[in-house]
Amino acid sequence: MTREQYIKNTMELNVFYARIFKEHCVALVSGQKNGDMRILQSLDRYKVHFEMLLNSALESGLNLIDPKLIEVNCFITPYTYTLELSTQNACGVSINHRISNLEMEKLAKPQPIAIGRLPFAYERALRLNSDGEEIARGLCELLENILNEIKKGRIYSCVYPSVYECNILELKRYQKAIEYLRQDKDMDWGDAQAVKIMQTNAEYIRGALDPYETQDINNANNFAAEFAQCLLDRQKFLKTNQEFSQFLQDLIEKLMAKKLMTVMLPLTLDNILRQANRNIGLMLLK
Repeated sequence: MTREQYIKNTMELNVFYARIFKEHCVALVSGQKNGDMRILQSLDRYKVHFEMLLNSALESGLNLIDPKLIEVNCFITPYTYTLELSTQNACGVSINHRISNLEMEKLAKPQPIAIGRLPFAYERALRLNSDGEEIARGLCELLENILNEIKKGRIYSCVYPSVYECNILELKRYQKAIEYLRQDKDMDWGDAQAVKIMQTNAEYIRGALDPYETQDINNANNFAAEFAQCLLDRQKFLKTNQEFSQFLQDLIEKLMAKKLMTVMLPLTLDNILRQANRNIGLMLLK
């Protein structure tokens, strides 16, 4: 793998996951709002760590990101900034909006790495992965401990245990991707774990919609069933993600128009939308 390829893969990995994980922390803090202060502070600290990681990833090398991934809106969507504001207003958890503005600007006009700066950009990519791996490992351990306490009845959370399990799976998957990058191995982004994550996302939406939202609940349930059938069928996984992406956009439009009743944070829908879009982008590139 060339240095340019390593930087490219590093940017694509960290610009996506740093945002995903910082938003997971926002949702988990909101779900623990009146809980153990130590847990709340730890989750908020990891949110800040991932914000800093994302900010660092935006410094240079974005020109190496495949334009098709930017086009499918897997890093940031037209909804992200607005939904960040409404989420912060709804749950009171602070979100660094400056990073979103910076990301939109830099992805729209990515600057090439200056002549002679490639070795420095490569070293920074190595450090970015090392930092990301360490942060993810720490958050993963924290979530596993919280989940164990929830299962023992010692902690109450508004967040489903299955969501904690899904977040833990994503964190471990991110760490695995970094390890594969070091070993110059290809990651299978359409494997059973990818399918499980999207199935859980659909199930979560199904359970977070108000009972009066019958049609959308049924649609989410159908998508959960569809994803469950995507194992070993990459074309079906691609098609289901494409249809799911449109469903998510429709839900977001309804939410922004105050026509959707749900206990979900607004930003959670955008988070899941970006996950679906990334699956689409990665499979179209294969």
